[in-house]
Amino acid sequence: MNNLLKKIICALLACLMCVSAVMCFTGCGCNDDKSKDGNKSSGPGYVVPTTEPDLKDDNFGFYIINSKELMLTRYYGKGGKVEIPAEFQGYKISIIGHSVFNARDVEEVVLPDTVTEIQDYAFSGNKALKSAKLSKNLKIIGINAFFNCQALQSIELPATLKEIGSYAFCATGLTKVTIPESNTLSELPQFCFFQCASLKEVTIPVTITKIPKDCFKECPQD
Repeated sequence: MNNLLKKIICALLACLMCVSAVMCFTGCGCNDDKSKDGNKSSGPGYVVPTTEPDLKDDNFGFYIINSKELMLTRYYGKGGKVEIPAEFQGYKISIIGHSVFNARDVEEVVLPDTVTEIQDYAFSGNKALKSAKLSKNLKIIGINAFFNCQALQSIELPATLKEIGSYAFCATGLTKVTIPESNTLSELPQFCFFQCASLKEVTIPVTITKIPKDCFKECPQD
């Protein structure tokens, strides 16, 4: 009887060890994902949102966000003047993706009014960028979005803005800045206009209640 009991206990322990091993390998609560062709993915059991183009033409690549919207994720052009379309193949373009135009020799950019967000580093490093026409419905400007755009002397910020990222206009050639009076934007971020060596005129409405000490650090009037 003792031998039989020992065998039963050993079997139970072995089963528990197998179950633990399976949980370790499969992860905690993760599901097996499928690729777009319907086959099981060979990747890990978690989802990393991709920004690889689902749709594209000669100039742009787009990632499908949902049944109505696209994110611009690739630029195949040669720089110069860039006019982003409002729609593509029945979808509206609502987001300019991360680093899309980073150091791409863009001199002028026109955003459609369908765009509500410019993600981090979207136009950074375009030292020849002289003009940027923003969407009238823009809500978010990401971190370092226009960093080091040295030729950018002026830009009109829309009253729809809710958020501006740190270093958004750092090291640009801005000579004057007007922050719009808005019910949605109440504070400016750290280092927003850091090292804007030509910035001499700043207009800030009473709706802005928080301005970090380093927001305009190393500007002429600092």
